[in-house]
Amino acid sequence: MQNFIASAEKFIHTNVLARQHVRRDTDVSRMDMACIIFMCAVIMLAFFIFLWVRIYSLEIGYRISDDHKVHEELVQENKKLKVERAALKSSSRLETIALNRLGMTLPRKTQVVIVPW
Repeated sequence: MQNFIASAEKFIHTNVLARQHVRRDTDVSRMDMACIIFMCAVIMLAFFIFLWVRIYSLEIGYRISDDHKVHEELVQENKKLKVERAALKSSSRLETIALNRLGMTLPRKTQVVIVPW
């Protein structure tokens, strides 16, 4: 009877073990390593994207600053040119050039004709 019980226990034990699915520890660790590598890659990609955006925004800021300086210089040059144009168009300067360089004279009263409206 003892042999029967021992063989029954042996059968039960082997039957339970046969139905169990055993995974190796290496499979789990490979999967874990793959997940860790993937997460590291995603984090590095996010970091590089952040870094690219930051560098791009700094570059745009520098361009805006340079353009602002150029704008201010052009505004100053425009003011100087307007003053120079006003000086060149002044009637006293034109009269002096007409009298001295071109040899013109002031008109006499008989040469001036007033046209009525």
